[in-house]
Amino acid sequence: MNHCSYCGKEYADDVIVCPVDGRPVINQEEKQGKFAAQPKATKTAFNVKLVSPLSSAGKYRVFVERSDLLFIQVEGGSRSILEAAAPFIGPAGNIIPLTLWLFGKRKTKAKLQRLETGDPEELLRESENNFKLNLAEIRDAAIEAPAFFQTSGKAGRLNFSVRHGEKIKCEFDNATEMNNAIRLLAPLLSSTLKVNVEWNGEKQRFERKKTI
Repeated sequence: MNHCSYCGKEYADDVIVCPVDGRPVINQEEKQGKFAAQPKATKTAFNVKLVSPLSSAGKYRVFVERSDLLFIQVEGGSRSILEAAAPFIGPAGNIIPLTLWLFGKRKTKAKLQRLETGDPEELLRESENNFKLNLAEIRDAAIEAPAFFQTSGKAGRLNFSVRHGEKIKCEFDNATEMNNAIRLLAPLLSSTLKVNVEWNGEKQRFERKKTI
């Protein structure tokens, strides 16, 4: 059985967020080092694909540092000018997307290796696309099931409303990253975050929370 880390109420093994107070639900077997039925969570970070604002689009690792969320870009989301122009160059242009893909993969691999050992605060200053979001700036936050006609971000979505109504919209590539985000953000944004999904153990995915 699982129990809520805040109110102590017991739940079945497929529940990860308490519907009463929105706090994470702890699995005793997981605490003892056994495998839980739901995706396992990491401790201090999760990965997302940021889709809005478009100027900052790309794949990010989000570090939870005290009262801040640090968004460190791992891979840019916009196509380069060369890639966009490839169809107009002729036969030689066919190799441009492949070359850019290989170069991008090597660059991403190197960045991921640095993220494993580097200080997030130091990494924050390396690119203008990296940014910090203080928890006090977040007006509303919601973790949602994927959109009905979703082609990417198949596991779900994370949306923030910050400052003067600005929107930050993210997508999760898989259930593990979505679970990481829920477990890290739920205790920090207890009065702000709405977790509108629940774990379906049979289908091994998050789905829209059923309303009673």
